[in-house]
Amino acid sequence: MSKFVRGTVLSGVLASLLLAPAMGAAQGRASVKVGKDGNVEVTAGDTEVKAGSSGARVRAGGTEVEAQGDEESASEQGEEKSGDAQIEISGTGSQETHRCSPKTAVSISGSGNEITLTGECKSVSVEGASNTVKAEAVAAISVEGADNTVTWKRAVGGKKPKVSRTGTNNKVSQAR
Repeated sequence: MSKFVRGTVLSGVLASLLLAPAMGAAQGRASVKVGKDGNVEVTAGDTEVKAGSSGARVRAGGTEVEAQGDEESASEQGEEKSGDAQIEISGTGSQETHRCSPKTAVSISGSGNEITLTGECKSVSVEGASNTVKAEAVAAISVEGADNTVTWKRAVGGKKPKVSRTGTNNKVSQAR
């Protein structure tokens, strides 16, 4: 499952848990199942979430939180690998500032996030919708999804960053 799909599913699951009581879930009328090993599973009466690919699990009434995964998903969640720094940001509506080093790869997924990156970033990858990213310096930018905006002040090494855009209405530009 790609990081974009996983981030989108988890964002949707969390949003549904937050909105479910207002939609009548408190009276026992909520449930979501996906299956065919896209896993997921949401219930609402006293909450429960299960995600998939050997990771996640929440429970509310009785409190239980669990997040596990294989080595690949552990490295996707921000653990360093082969000496390169990694910053993983996911979710909805976050306002964050992070400092990059020349070896830092930044991955942002979700929607409505406002992220500021200082220092020199090796790469910035944005997946999702309506994210705004301001980078001080970056060597490569990848944007997937819709209505994302990435601005950068200067390029690493004097060359303009390598830019890849997929989706609709994504904007990448140099700040003036």
